[in-house]
Amino acid sequence: MESSELIRESNEFLDNLKRLKFEIEELLKKKLEDSVIEEYAKKLEENLKILEELKEKMELLGFDTPYTNVGKLKGFDSDELYEIMNYTSYLRRIANEKKGVLERIRHSVVSHKIALGHLLEDIGNKKIIQHLPYDGSYKISITGLSPYLINAYKEMLNILQSQGKGVVTSITLSLIVFKDGKREFKRIKIEDENYEDYIKKHYKDAIITSMKRNYSKNKLIDDQYVRRVLAVGYLNAYKDDIEKVIRDKLNELLTGEQKKMLETYKKIVGVEEEEDYEGGIFDMRVLDEKKVRELETIEKLEKEGLYRNGRPIEDLKIALDTEKEISKKVATEILTEQLSRDIFMYYLHKSPDERTRSNLFPSIMTTPSKAHLKWMKVSGIDVPKVLDLKFLLEKELPKYNIPLKDLGGLVLYLVYDWDKVEEFKFKKKNVEDLLKKIAPIESIKDILKDKDVDISKIEKYSKVKKEKTKKFLEALGKL
Repeated sequence: MESSELIRESNEFLDNLKRLKFEIEELLKKKLEDSVIEEYAKKLEENLKILEELKEKMELLGFDTPYTNVGKLKGFDSDELYEIMNYTSYLRRIANEKKGVLERIRHSVVSHKIALGHLLEDIGNKKIIQHLPYDGSYKISITGLSPYLINAYKEMLNILQSQGKGVVTSITLSLIVFKDGKREFKRIKIEDENYEDYIKKHYKDAIITSMKRNYSKNKLIDDQYVRRVLAVGYLNAYKDDIEKVIRDKLNELLTGEQKKMLETYKKIVGVEEEEDYEGGIFDMRVLDEKKVRELETIEKLEKEGLYRNGRPIEDLKIALDTEKEISKKVATEILTEQLSRDIFMYYLHKSPDERTRSNLFPSIMTTPSKAHLKWMKVSGIDVPKVLDLKFLLEKELPKYNIPLKDLGGLVLYLVYDWDKVEEFKFKKKNVEDLLKKIAPIESIKDILKDKDVDISKIEKYSKVKKEKTKKFLEALGKL
């Protein structure tokens, strides 16, 4: 298939996917029975298969490196320069089309995967499904949003690419080595963590004066397309909630007169921000159309008594500053709290193996460090502490053939109590069964002691088990 035909076919398919948002919106209004979910999941899977095929064809045709030969034409006379420039412009236009359609395809693929994950899995967030950019046009999803929501979107992207220490990739050592009775200073970089053996092999005797472990820089979610799609989904899913909280807070903080001024101001200004209308001296000879409109707007504001000498009056300034501060804070808080809770649930309920296969948060780190989690805010929960303990036990329990299911609930019980276990959708009986399995294992209890866990919460389950065993043996001895 030629590139032009592939571009046309892909854009047509993507444009047809715009209706998915409305279909899903109607779907979510109904009672989500298993048969309905399965039917719609099948539709998403069919779309995904087509999208993956289109993506593969594009990558084979070099759509991911479209500018390789653009602007590299050489060896022509000056008489042919005009024709060359036209041809180069044509190549650049085609390259832009290739890049644009491949970007749409990639965002669409991710949107479908995330939708399937949140639709099919119990801990999925159904609310974000209808707000994903299925047609790949993620930028359109944020067009026209208020500036504070755009800032919140950027904050989401920063959160999702938060970095922490990755794996050790190398070690940098500063050494004093002895050669022919003389000291030499050396600085070496080795990829072997067993640096002592390396030193013995290459230098025999040496004094280490400094050592630095070099870590890979790992992002919480490495895939930029996943980060964008998730940010768009959460932002649009909770936009109405954010706006309601902002209105409620402004009603509490502003006087009746300030609220009235703010409302009038917005009607006049529209979507423009207040700082665009600060006063100053303008040279009419160089004012462009935008500046003229700004001056006209300031005149209207002054007629309404909201501006004086090109600046907002005190009460309006207070209202504008308060709204700006509240809007930014509320938007960030709501989005952070909701995303935190969903990711916390994801790590709590899923084993490492399940996390590698899940589409709830594609490409998210399987086992992040505390540094990756420090942004997370879940009410009443120390997220890094809880998940760090869970990740540690995920490494230990398999050594004793103990399953990892309900481990998240066990950790919540150990760090907090049964109320948190139930709040995060674990069953007490299942957690107790797991407690009975680990209670007799001293090495696990030693690990928990090192993490300042109250071991008595486990030992009572060990005691119950021993008492039952004792009664059984006593009964057996009487036979």
